[in-house]
Amino acid sequence: MPQQQLTLRIQIVLYTLAAFAICILMIDQYRQGLYSLVLSNSIGVPAFLFSAIFLYINRDHSPSLWVHHILISLLAILALYQLLDYPTLMTHYLYALPLFSFFCLPILNATVINIIVALMTSIMMWNEFGWQEGLRSGTNYCLFLGSAWCYAYLTQIKQNSLRRLALTDQVSGAYNKRHFYHTLDREISRSENSNDPISLIALTVDDYHQMMDIHGRRSIASFLSLFTERSRTIIRAGDEIFRLEEDLFILLLPHCPNDGAIVLMERIKRNLQQQSWDPIPELNLSTSAATWSTGETAQELQKRLLQSLTKQQKTTLQLAAFSEQ
Repeated sequence: MPQQQLTLRIQIVLYTLAAFAICILMIDQYRQGLYSLVLSNSIGVPAFLFSAIFLYINRDHSPSLWVHHILISLLAILALYQLLDYPTLMTHYLYALPLFSFFCLPILNATVINIIVALMTSIMMWNEFGWQEGLRSGTNYCLFLGSAWCYAYLTQIKQNSLRRLALTDQVSGAYNKRHFYHTLDREISRSENSNDPISLIALTVDDYHQMMDIHGRRSIASFLSLFTERSRTIIRAGDEIFRLEEDLFILLLPHCPNDGAIVLMERIKRNLQQQSWDPIPELNLSTSAATWSTGETAQELQKRLLQSLTKQQKTTLQLAAFSEQ
């Protein structure tokens, strides 16, 4: 299950459980005679349930953050509204807001909201109970905020690292085969709706295995990493490079017609072959280009590209053999 879908389902379950917990809390508050708290908390129940239902209905679409912003803001407003009447209870409610907000929102958005809540809490407690109580409340909230921010930041770094490891080839740094098929299917679906052209360019390093035997695996690994880095400086913004096999790289070119792909292919090939590649004395590349046709699947487009590449390689070998004769 993709990480994004897993997080979405966890949020749906969390919102539903939060609504159930508030209902239980309201029953206890009603028994204690805290009727104003019952009325204010009753707003949170439909808010949580609405958010859970909204996320469930839109689970197959791109995630929308506005529902999370509204929910977090509503929870903060409800707590601040009751802060002066029940300072101890509402202060402890607010302490849970940082962790909850960092779970639902991007780090920057959650940080801005929590800083505003911290300032408002300090000012309100300062005006009502004196500067010592205001300073204490603001400091405690900032401690919870700092802890939640560190946890969210470290979690984001870990997720980015895992995502990078899952999507990239560890030797060359290019995207791997699995991500290629996912991206190509996505771009073809987009092109079917927008009628924008999409092209592929195949790059094969000639005599790759012979180079491996002569220069060793470590030198070739350095070469592949540099090859990917230099290729990215040549291609357009928005184009992506993938490594499908040991010697095979494919460039994905959205919004690129066939003529543009051919021109770009020749420019990339000429540019890369003219550069120096230590310890490789001379780099030779075989290339081919293919443009998506309406109704063609990703597998059919890739097959046509590789067939064109194989035909190009055979033609090059025949010309080389003819010139030697």
